[in-house]
Amino acid sequence: MLQVSLSLILLICAGLVLRGLQRAQLLNPGFDPQHALELSFDLGLQGYDGPRIQEFKRRLLDRVRALPGVRYAGLSDLVPLGMSTNISSIYVEGQPEQRGANVPGAMISRASPGFISALGTRLLQGRDFTEQDGESGQPVAVINETFAQRFWPGQSALGKRFSLQSSAGPWTEVVGVIRDGKYFSLSEEAKPFLYVNLGPQSGRFLKMVVRTTTEPQSALAAIRREVQQLDATLPIYNVKTMVEHMALSLFPARVAATLLGSFGVLALLLAAIGIFGVMSYAVTQRTREIGIRMALGANAAGIFRLIVGRGLTLMVIGLGIGLAVAVAGTRLLATLLFGVSATDPLTFVVIALLLMFVALLACWIPARRATKVDPMIALRCE
Repeated sequence: MLQVSLSLILLICAGLVLRGLQRAQLLNPGFDPQHALELSFDLGLQGYDGPRIQEFKRRLLDRVRALPGVRYAGLSDLVPLGMSTNISSIYVEGQPEQRGANVPGAMISRASPGFISALGTRLLQGRDFTEQDGESGQPVAVINETFAQRFWPGQSALGKRFSLQSSAGPWTEVVGVIRDGKYFSLSEEAKPFLYVNLGPQSGRFLKMVVRTTTEPQSALAAIRREVQQLDATLPIYNVKTMVEHMALSLFPARVAATLLGSFGVLALLLAAIGIFGVMSYAVTQRTREIGIRMALGANAAGIFRLIVGRGLTLMVIGLGIGLAVAVAGTRLLATLLFGVSATDPLTFVVIALLLMFVALLACWIPARRATKVDPMIALRCE
């Protein structure tokens, strides 16, 4: 019974994670990972200061955008699903001031013109950043749907202002609204998110996303060449396609599915062997009883049901214990599940039926042997 319970728990956990991985392939992360490439730079390694960083960004984007096969290119300090995030307090103009822990927050990233297009994120209202936004020094933002609904429900967010510092400003104006996406993990609920224009005050760490008309890897050599012409000593690191970037966010779930699946199959095998061994031993111990039953008129079908019923009784008890533990324990897997409930009925039913089938198979051979018992031989042995 314990073997059956353990097998059920492990297989249900593996099944939930596998179903989550399957659903993850259908989830919309808020951007298009196809035909996109990601590269990272650390300008601080070469001693770049504010003006030099701004000039490097401008020249790099101009050069990369001019390459054959490049549709869009943009820079940011963060890329969605990069396993890191920044959170800022939000003070909305004209709304009552909140203090302390009551101040609402939102995830934030700084982006250059073209970055949202390079990601393939859909713009629902307004516009993207422009070069004039950075030159004027006026902070502007592109927010997601959840941000707009959270702070201006039932209204158009375009033209609305908020501050990242205090209720007295300085104010940042909303110029665009984009579709909701996934920013830290694929399993997260919809959260407020905003991009602010990447100005001269941007940090030393920058990430570039390039969207191409062909396979993104084909443009990598040309992009490297342009970077080396600007600064031959500047290293490029963390180079990958956005498809590979997406796969990174699924890596913990894949590892969990592999381990849980392996242990689950092993536990299932042990449970099957255990049931087979117990029932075979029971048939051996009850040979005389079976002989007497058959001598008194019991038929083969009745003997078969007797043995299988005993095995299924143990199985049902084990399943009951396993289901109770699984319902309580699978909630710990919530961060590894994408679009699947921790108590997904389909997974629980399918795994339970699988174990029932294995139990029936393990009971079938000893039960068949029991029906072949010759009552005269069984009684003579006694």
